[in-house]
Amino acid sequence: MLGLAAAATVGGRALVAPAAAATSDDNPLFTVPQRRLDARALRLWQSADLADAMATARASYVAGHGPVVSDEALARLDNAIAELAVGMLLTALNDDPFRPATYWLGAAEHSWGGLDLPGSRWAYDNPDTFYRTIPIDPDSTYEVVGQLRGQGTADLAFSLVNDLITQTTVGYVDGQTLRSRRRPSYRLTIGPRTAKGRSHHLQTTSDAKQLFVRSITANWAGQRPDHLWVRRTAGPVAPPARSDEEIVEQTRALLVRGGAVFGGALLGYKTMSNPANTMSTPGITPGALVSQANSFGHVELSDDQALVVRLDPAGADYVTLPVTDPWMVGVDPGRHQSSLNGRQASPDRDGTYTFVVSPTDPGVANWVSTAGAHEATIMARWQRLGSGKPAISTELVQRADLPAALPGGTRLVTPGERVATLARRLRLYGRRFETS
Repeated sequence: MLGLAAAATVGGRALVAPAAAATSDDNPLFTVPQRRLDARALRLWQSADLADAMATARASYVAGHGPVVSDEALARLDNAIAELAVGMLLTALNDDPFRPATYWLGAAEHSWGGLDLPGSRWAYDNPDTFYRTIPIDPDSTYEVVGQLRGQGTADLAFSLVNDLITQTTVGYVDGQTLRSRRRPSYRLTIGPRTAKGRSHHLQTTSDAKQLFVRSITANWAGQRPDHLWVRRTAGPVAPPARSDEEIVEQTRALLVRGGAVFGGALLGYKTMSNPANTMSTPGITPGALVSQANSFGHVELSDDQALVVRLDPAGADYVTLPVTDPWMVGVDPGRHQSSLNGRQASPDRDGTYTFVVSPTDPGVANWVSTAGAHEATIMARWQRLGSGKPAISTELVQRADLPAALPGGTRLVTPGERVATLARRLRLYGRRFETS
């Protein structure tokens, strides 16, 4: 049920979200601006002609994958390009900095508020992460009001970026430092004035385009994204709102360029250039979260094989190993245990993690499923890094030899325990789409 959001208080001053940004009392993602933009996005998606741009993006993805594309991988390609196209449409839709909204995108297919929305995921979506955008005009000033929900988040990052595709960071605020259980409400200001030591201010550069917000939930039962509201407080006179035609034209341009960057660079150069069943040395990737190290790989497995992945968190507060399809898109991550983070997985005795990636259940707790597929992509992540050096290694084994490849004390699960685990996962995953 929609209702007026509760007042937030920062520094003794009440900050009340405007009525236009009223949000669900239970779901901080189900806001009035979200519903308004979702409705327009669905209408444009059903009417816009994006065929040529999608074909160009598709060719870029195929080129990035390599000359031989299996039938299994090919069966997932059209979905990946469609989700990329929807993602680029949503990016263009919330690119009016004179009428800013906080907008959730990069989500799986879902229904809410009477709308049946297609998926909008691309470039290694992570089911732990909620991606929200706020458009920015570098000559304007903005106020973002936030309020912690539940136990908070494993990480919260506000990245000011200068490009909607590469998302090159030009300013960063660690959201975890802005609020606490004792001080759940906070305010972040954005604009051309210098920060002068203020931790809650982001100074815009001349090419600032967007505030990209990542809310990471490691504990799906207790952690939830913050409520976020934005308003523009000063700046140039607003030009007329953009037409549907202008938004669709921008979508086409983003889709063509995004296909080249995500298909050619991220899939091709960063991922498929690695030998199958290996992971790259962890490092910080341009365009990714500046406080995150990551590692890329792709798997090719037969039914009687498994990939043992050993991950050293090296003191990072958050680690995860999500498996995506050959085109970097998750496959029904609510129904499949296709990702495990440090809160969900069982650590080894020495504090590291050993995961088993395979198409079918190997009977170990730390199984990361490929959803029955024999080919997949992986982007491992370390966030809120410690003083250690993140590390990851892999070992391809025959399923019959798997027990010997696992460390002592590896937790095993019965078929009944797996059914219960997956049922709980599906229930908790579905909370992000609830509206009452």
